[in-house]
Amino acid sequence: MAYQLLIILVLTTLFSCKNNKNTNELQKEYKTKSIDFEEFDISNISVNAQTEIRSWKAFQSLMQVIVSMAPSKIKNTENLINSNPDSLLVYNRLFPVNVKTIHENATVERDWRTHNNLKDTIFRFEKKKDKELSFIQWNKFLVKNIPYTFSVFAKKFNYNTLTLSFSEKEETLIKEIFVLDSFYSEKYNEKKIKQLDDDWKELQLTFTPKNEGTHSIKLSFEEDSKNGDNILFYRPTLQIPTKYFSKIGEYSDKIIKEQSSVESSYYTVFFWLMQIEEELKQLLAEDAFPEKINAPAVKARFRLFETQVKELADNVKNNPNFQKQDVQKSIKNMQNTFNEIILRINNFYDSDLENQMQKINLQSDTIQKNNSENTNSAKDLQNSESII
Repeated sequence: MAYQLLIILVLTTLFSCKNNKNTNELQKEYKTKSIDFEEFDISNISVNAQTEIRSWKAFQSLMQVIVSMAPSKIKNTENLINSNPDSLLVYNRLFPVNVKTIHENATVERDWRTHNNLKDTIFRFEKKKDKELSFIQWNKFLVKNIPYTFSVFAKKFNYNTLTLSFSEKEETLIKEIFVLDSFYSEKYNEKKIKQLDDDWKELQLTFTPKNEGTHSIKLSFEEDSKNGDNILFYRPTLQIPTKYFSKIGEYSDKIIKEQSSVESSYYTVFFWLMQIEEELKQLLAEDAFPEKINAPAVKARFRLFETQVKELADNVKNNPNFQKQDVQKSIKNMQNTFNEIILRINNFYDSDLENQMQKINLQSDTIQKNNSENTNSAKDLQNSESII
């Protein structure tokens, strides 16, 4: 009898330990959470700066991400953002060489030639073997009923066509063949070719998914291509109309789950930071600042903003126990730095230094003119004395 009681006691203890273990495991599961922070209030942009800031495309992409994908409302942005809701802006940059980029029967290498003042890296896409498919593929989570435009800049090398396509679960949903000869151009509803200088072309294919989920985006050669056939390309991107950025933000938790390994519960915050970081990286790499603010003081503040974004993103991604108060404090620091950027831009556009310099130049010209007249008068006087 005592033996039976002992066995029951042991089993009860083991069952209790198992329950405690399961409870601990459940406690470590993090539910998807968002976070509220004080309204991100952006400083007023100077009237003198608005025109150039609105036409600065890299800055417009950054602003769309900051405003439309933020977990909380951003105030006072009307004068900073281009008001055309249908204008295309970059949503996602597709890196040709990346651990997540698929190369099938393809060599993708950097090409060291340059193209005017282009700051993008040019790549060469070459087929390896005959009679096999050859493509570069990116897998991305797409939201249904949003028109995505796959854009790439390409040039014929020794092969004359390039195929752009979207597919889902091995089923091709849309596919178009683009001819790269310099004299060839066309435009349809989903397909567009824009002729550029030096025989380059911008190729665009627009696709609107009927289902949300992971889709494959491909650059490929046709089956009649042979070993060694190749083309040059740069800047493959996914673009969407500006009015859809906020809708993308609503799917941040699903996009992050599909495309990243994030331990934190704050999917919406991380997605926002990840998009900001990508846009800042591109803005600084392009270095296409308007002339008046192409200055170290402005660039330094953009780099500080980038550092703050990266630091917070790293904590949100890798620290499951990162406190809500710490997130809010970091976002407040980001707000302060961004407002410093705006104030510095205002200083450059509102400064009367340029007018002062023009006055100095005019005064300098007047002085030189007077000196010249005085010199000529002295010479005339000397000549008169010589005659006498």
